[in-house]
Amino acid sequence: MSMTSEELNYLIWRYLQESGNAVSALALQDETKVLEFDNKYKHLIPIGTLVNLVQKGILYTESELLVGSDGSIRKEDAERYAKDFNLVQALQVDEQKFPEIHAKGRFALENEDQNRDRQEQVSEQQDKELSNDGFVKTLKEFLRLDEVVSCKWNPVNQRILACGGRDSVVTVLTMDASNQNINSKIELRHPFAPSSSAGKMTNEITCLSWSPKGDEIVTGVENGELRLWNTEGKLQNIFNFHRSPIVAIEWNENATRFITTDVENITILWNAITGTALQHFELRDQLSMIESLGVDVEWIEDDKFVIPGPQGSLMVYQMDENKPLGKLLGHRGAISVLEFNSRNRMLLSASDDHTLRIWRGGSCNSSNSFYGHSQSILAASWIDEDKVISASMDGSVRVWSHNDNALLAVSMADGVPIFAARLSADKTKYAVGFMDGQVTVYDIRLLLSLLEQSKLSRTPITIPTFGIFQNIRDFNCVYDISWSHNSDKISVAYSKGGGSIISL
Repeated sequence: MSMTSEELNYLIWRYLQESGNAVSALALQDETKVLEFDNKYKHLIPIGTLVNLVQKGILYTESELLVGSDGSIRKEDAERYAKDFNLVQALQVDEQKFPEIHAKGRFALENEDQNRDRQEQVSEQQDKELSNDGFVKTLKEFLRLDEVVSCKWNPVNQRILACGGRDSVVTVLTMDASNQNINSKIELRHPFAPSSSAGKMTNEITCLSWSPKGDEIVTGVENGELRLWNTEGKLQNIFNFHRSPIVAIEWNENATRFITTDVENITILWNAITGTALQHFELRDQLSMIESLGVDVEWIEDDKFVIPGPQGSLMVYQMDENKPLGKLLGHRGAISVLEFNSRNRMLLSASDDHTLRIWRGGSCNSSNSFYGHSQSILAASWIDEDKVISASMDGSVRVWSHNDNALLAVSMADGVPIFAARLSADKTKYAVGFMDGQVTVYDIRLLLSLLEQSKLSRTPITIPTFGIFQNIRDFNCVYDISWSHNSDKISVAYSKGGGSIISL
C-alpha cells in the first residue's frame, strides 16, 4: 500500500474545496498538478475521502493497541475502549512509537532549533497537564432535562437554572444542597398566542436574561412579549411593544434598565422598575427591511450602549438622547456579538462578514481587525485584557491577541459547524456545541500557560481539549450552552429530545 505526494495533494485540495476554503485551494492548485489529477480521477473519488481515510487511520491506530510487539493479542482494556477514540488520542499513541522527524539543511526554517526547543518545552508541559493515560476526558451527563431550546444559569446562585421551551413556558430548576438532584420546579408561563411574524400558532421562548444580581429574569417569546419575574416565579411586569421574536436582552450593571431587540431590527430601552419604554429605535434602511442588522446589544457605561445599525455599522447611544453619539464603521454584515471589556475599556464585535474587530473609546475606527474564519462568527469573548476567543460556523475556534494583532491558537473540527459556544464564568474553559451534537470543552487555563512558554514562536498552537461529550442521538444539533456560576457544570439545549446538564 502506498500513496504518492501528488495523490495526497489532490485529497487535501478536494478537502479545502469541500469545506469552503476556496482561497487556500486556489493557492495549492497554483503550486501543484492537482487539476491534471482531477481531470483523470475525480469521478472515482467520493466527497469526504480525506476525512474518511483519516478516520480509518484512527481506527487502525486503536486496533494496534490490541497487538503486542511480539504479535501476541493483548487483553482488551474495557474502560479505554468505552471512550470515543479521536484524532488527538491516535496522534499521542503514534508519537510514543515513532520519533519526531526534524527538517535539516535547506529544508530547515530560520531559527528552527530555538523554536523546536521552545515547542518541546510546551509539549512537555502539555503532557504533564493531561490525564495520566494521555486521553481526552470523556464528560458525563449529570442530569437529563425535558425538551428545551434555551438555557441560562443564574449568575449568582449556582443551584438555579432557567430552561426555555417550545410551549411558551420557562422552567426554573433549583438543585438541592448537594447539587445532585432537582429540589423544585417553577413554571414561568407566557400566553400561548399566534406569532404575528411567523403566522403560526406558537410562542416559543426565544430569549432569557438574568439580572446581574440574579434576583430577576426577563423572558422573551416569538410574538414579541417580554415578561419580568422574580426568582420565586412571581410576575413583576409585562412589556408589549415588540411584535416579533426577541433575539437579545441586555441588562445594565445596576439592573435598573435593559435593552431588547427583535428580528425586525427594532430596539427598545426599558425601565426595569416601572416597565416603561424609554427609547425606541428602528435603524432600518431599504436593504435591512428584510435582513437582520444583528442579534446582540451591549452596554459600555451605565448610561451608554451600542446597538447594530444598517450595513454592519455600530451605533453608540446615550440614554435620553435620540441622536447617536457616534457611528462605528468597518463590518460588512449583520452583527453577531458585542462584548465590552470594562478593564481595558474596549469593545469587541463579531459579524457575519467573518471578521472580528476591536474598538477603542473615542475612536470611530477599529484598532484591530481579525481575519481567518471562513463563515459567520457566532460567539466571541474576552479572555483577558489582551486575548479574545471566537467560534465560527466553519467549525473552528480561534484565539487572538489584541496587543500583537495576531492569531495565537486554533482548533479545527473537520468542517462540522459550530452552533453555540460559551466561555466559563472563571474564564478557564470554553465550551463549544457542534451540529452533530458533540460538546467539546477547551482548556483555556492550560492554553494560557502554553502561550506564555511559546512567546518566541510565530506559529499558532493547538488549543488543548479538556473533555468531550457526545449526544447519542443522531442529527441532534446543539442549540444553546450555558455555564453554572462556579464553572463546574454546563447546560445544553438540543434540537431534538431533552437537554442535558454535563458535569466537569
